[in-house]
Amino acid sequence: MKTNYDVVIVGGGVAGLSTAYYLMKRGKRVAVLEQYEVGNAFGASGDHGRVFRMTYGKDTFYTDLAVRSLALWKDVQKDAREELYMPIGVLDLAMGPGQYEDQCYQALKGMGLPVSKWSSAETHERYRIFNPRAFKFAVHHPDGGMLWAQRALNAFAHLAQSRGSRVFTKTRVTAVLRNKTDGVYGVRDASGKVYEGASYLFAAGAWTADLLNAYGLPIKPTRQELLYLRPPNNQGRYRPAHCPIFASVAKGFYGFPVHIHGFMKLGDHKKGKPGKPGQGTPEISPGFEKNARLFLRKLIPDLAGFSETEGKVCYYDNTPDDDFILDRLPDSPNAWVAAGFSGHGFKFGSLVGKTLADLLVDGKTELNQQRFRLTRFKLKEK
Repeated sequence: MKTNYDVVIVGGGVAGLSTAYYLMKRGKRVAVLEQYEVGNAFGASGDHGRVFRMTYGKDTFYTDLAVRSLALWKDVQKDAREELYMPIGVLDLAMGPGQYEDQCYQALKGMGLPVSKWSSAETHERYRIFNPRAFKFAVHHPDGGMLWAQRALNAFAHLAQSRGSRVFTKTRVTAVLRNKTDGVYGVRDASGKVYEGASYLFAAGAWTADLLNAYGLPIKPTRQELLYLRPPNNQGRYRPAHCPIFASVAKGFYGFPVHIHGFMKLGDHKKGKPGKPGQGTPEISPGFEKNARLFLRKLIPDLAGFSETEGKVCYYDNTPDDDFILDRLPDSPNAWVAAGFSGHGFKFGSLVGKTLADLLVDGKTELNQQRFRLTRFKLKEK
């Protein structure tokens, strides 16, 4: 059995669903094939909230992309008629040398974006939860905050389907069909059904390298641990009005205020151990929880004694340089890949979706793709 669409998208994370949304706005009929549910527990898009930040050290390329993405997120939010972006601010804490945080401040200031640099004492005056002896200074930008990730995925899916597109869940693609003449000409799912389209997009996150193993893409999945914790006391102090998103590049940890069922979120952005979804234990390691407590004991002592907690494991799809891959597959003029988001792609989901929709329909986009091209790697076709 075959089904035909304008575009077939493999992967129902933020890249795939946002692309479907923008293709819908251009009148295209799309099929999104997702092997689990929308917002599955393994993928990098599947969570209650994701960080939206504009700070990338001196790399203003990504800061500029964040500015563009924010404008699009606000438009999507209006279209969805619900809150997807919560501007509670982001606090970058200099718990190490402080060079990165100072570069963040200089970059945002140079671009004319709202940003402040506070001493540890000034930061403590504004946010009493932080121990001023734990860091040298902090950089705060008020346009940073949180994206309601699951809500955003659901909104993209709902809006795309409102105009005739389809999101097929529990549909695992097992084969990419291609030949020397046409390149990719279809995909087959586990039941044997073949989906054909005028164009194709592969946006399968940590599964992308295996799905497109014939191309030898340099994508390495890593196992990332995080936990949700309930403040042991004074929960009101950790709500968004009193606690921004906070992060320490030197320590690797980042944290959210209380945002879901009375729980905060704490994760480590440093690359975890190599691993693939479905392999190994789904539980976090005792060492991760120990390190999380040590981090909190120094920065937010009142939280370190948490007892109510839930661990989670997700997977990053990493490129060697941490830049994304948004490009056409080498042998297929009608097939594209969006992958290698390296743990920092969700915030750009709106812009990535619009960019990919432009590429799929027009073959070109306003976004400078130089850093996202496959040609920066030497692919070894298998």
